[in-house]
Amino acid sequence: MAKATGSEVRLDIISRGKNGKEGYIMKNYEILKGFTVLFTLFIVGLTACDSADDEQPVVHPMHISTETPSPTSNIITVRGMVESVESRNVYSTLGFMIDRVYVEAGERVTEGQILGVLDTENLELTIAQQRANLDIAQQNSQNALQDSRRMLNEATTNLSNNTNIHILSAESSLSAAAINLESVQQNYDDAMRDYRAGNNPQILSTESFLRTARIELERIESNHANISGLHLAGIISQEEFRQSENALTLARNQYNDARISYENAKLFQQRSIEQLRTALQSAITAHQNAQAMLSASRVAAQQDIERLRSNVASAERSTNFEHMEIAIQQQERLLEDSVITAPISGTITTVIAREGAVGMGLMFIVEDTDNLRIITRFREYDIGQIKEGMEVVITSNATGADEYTGIISRINPAATSFAPVVEFEAEILVTSVNTGLRIGMNTRVDIDLP
Repeated sequence: MAKATGSEVRLDIISRGKNGKEGYIMKNYEILKGFTVLFTLFIVGLTACDSADDEQPVVHPMHISTETPSPTSNIITVRGMVESVESRNVYSTLGFMIDRVYVEAGERVTEGQILGVLDTENLELTIAQQRANLDIAQQNSQNALQDSRRMLNEATTNLSNNTNIHILSAESSLSAAAINLESVQQNYDDAMRDYRAGNNPQILSTESFLRTARIELERIESNHANISGLHLAGIISQEEFRQSENALTLARNQYNDARISYENAKLFQQRSIEQLRTALQSAITAHQNAQAMLSASRVAAQQDIERLRSNVASAERSTNFEHMEIAIQQQERLLEDSVITAPISGTITTVIAREGAVGMGLMFIVEDTDNLRIITRFREYDIGQIKEGMEVVITSNATGADEYTGIISRINPAATSFAPVVEFEAEILVTSVNTGLRIGMNTRVDIDLP
């Protein structure tokens, strides 16, 4: 619709009588309207001059229509532009080069028809590489999962069947430690029993030898005393006296040897008992260590099973390659989006895409040229007479005297305010078929009021 600013005028709405001729009242109204315009401009000029020394006021241009309906008019005429009922802009967000463009402006297409394709050779190679990587990763993860399950099954079976090598080794060590402890304990007990009972054979032997040597020494000492007296009395010769002294020295030496042997035997017994006691303590410690080792081996076996269970769970999680699948699907979706298709059936009205250029942004415009509409506006003093569903007559300069029919399909409930003019936007559907109307044409719409 044409709009005017300042002293310009609007020619959107023209009211006519039934006979289509402008009446006398309309001519007088035009003269009055001209005077009104001049008077308004004169007042605005005076106001601007009077306020020259003050702050300059903002003067808004006024929109004044040169035509208003007369009380006798029953046809409302508005102007509007032809649009498609459905128009789609075909975009691409991909930064690929355009490989082929299959359509030209003015060509009719059907929904889903290929309009152009992008060069996706590198994208296809990327998808193939990602697929190969996914296959390898899936195979590796399956192998790792099978190995983890096998190791868990073996560990569980060995534990339940008591064939775990670490536990078996610990049990063997414990058994050997127990046997050694029993043997050492027996030796110690025997030694202590002999010690308390005085039944040590070596001590008994040396003690018997010492007792014999003492008796012999006492006999020889008594005999030597007699011989000494006799020697003093001159009864015994010097030779016999020396023999007696030698026998006494030998007896004393034998007694000392017997006493040393006896004392050594008792010392040996004590040392043997100490050694047995030390060996017993070592055997007890070794047995305790073997018991602890067996317990630790059993705990370690159970912990190993838990670790293997965790490995299985981790391996199972590792078989989830959803993120890689999603990435490939996203790439494949880009591949699908590289084929540009018509979103609706209609006519290609604009072709921006060029082969060899980057296919990002608007590429085509597809519009339904079989279903047209006209967007117009009604002024507030006419809106009360306009209803949705009313028939209209459509003409245009481009189609000459041809007239087409349409209906008012929509009237906005809220006004579009352009002070001092208030208007309501409306949509008119063209109901005539095979019209000469084209998208973008300016038209005139006549509404015959009842």
